Amino acid sequence: MHGGNLRRAKEIYGLESFVDLSANINPFGPPPGVWASIEKGMKDIVNYPDPESIGLRKSLATHFNQPFETIMVGNGAGELIFTIVQALKPRRVAIPIPTFSEYERAARAAGSEVQYIPLGPEGWAKYQTDKKGHLSEANCKQQIWKDVLKDCDLLFLCSPHNPTGTVLEKETFEEILEFCQEIGCRILFDESFVDFLPDAERWSARDYLTANEHLMVLYSLTKFYSLPGLRLGSVFAQPRLIADFEQYRDPWSVNVLAQHAGISALEDLKYPDEVRGKLQESREYFYREFQSAGFLNLKLWPTVVNFALIEVLDQPPEKLIEHLGRSGILVRNCASFTGLPGNFIRVAIKDISVMQRLIAELKSWIGLSCGNGILI
Repeated sequence: MHGGNLRRAKEIYGLESFVDLSANINPFGPPPGVWASIEKGMKDIVNYPDPESIGLRKSLATHFNQPFETIMVGNGAGELIFTIVQALKPRRVAIPIPTFSEYERAARAAGSEVQYIPLGPEGWAKYQTDKKGHLSEANCKQQIWKDVLKDCDLLFLCSPHNPTGTVLEKETFEEILEFCQEIGCRILFDESFVDFLPDAERWSARDYLTANEHLMVLYSLTKFYSLPGLRLGSVFAQPRLIADFEQYRDPWSVNVLAQHAGISALEDLKYPDEVRGKLQESREYFYREFQSAGFLNLKLWPTVVNFALIEVLDQPPEKLIEHLGRSGILVRNCASFTGLPGNFIRVAIKDISVMQRLIAELKSWIGLSCGNGILI
């Protein structure tokens, strides 16, 4: 269901180490100060963690210029999704697909009915306006949204979108936000990958929280700050909602080491731009080399973040996945993504040397299967 399962990969392929492109984690590791903060925090593991995570919430409040009382933290965004849905108990939820599977799992665990809104591999590009502001087809599709949403209590939005790597335009989001406010549908906006966006593309739904009591914004420190093993996420919402969510939260879900690491990560103000610069170089290199390779039975879809979809055009992707796995490279099989027609794998963008290795293994597989590929 998810990437990053190294134990399982060792069992399948008989190798001890892998280049893991199945999980969308920043490959450059946490900010340097995180290691020292964890070592310093080791003495605190003999005590219970602060159940209110006061220090971490203050750091988040300062870092994002948000009121302290609008922030709750949890054991990754995944835990927070389940906590929020259990607190809200929506009768019917709307989920644009394909997307992160935990939205639907959390909804069904709460007994909610699920309505799908199809995006396909185009992601949010399917609902954007053109540069002249003409809505035409987009307007027609947005009417479909409204028909689905009018009977829903909760809408999940994800931007940057997983697994397509596309971004919801601010203008489109504002239209959705206004309509949801009119009909009383809450929005859980997941921006776990927002820190990976280039400056020109980056905006946050947090900017809309003050005027929209039905909006909740998820933020993850796991992906960008490279802390998947510690698990750390947060939700921003108006204080009344946060107080409700707290009643459903495990008070000790954020351990002492995660709290220390999160505070330290947010204090490093140079780190984000350094990471974005390196990943942009890697992404541009990968797309350039993929195009130069002239693959004709592989299609690389556009992305603006740290992962991308590759469509295998002429066969199911399992043989390619196995070839890469036995070569020590793990990728994500997208068969479990509801609403993604076709045969797709998802690959994380890592440093240039890793992307070189991926290109080489793709060429090797193409040679074995006698095919070529295309870039769109």
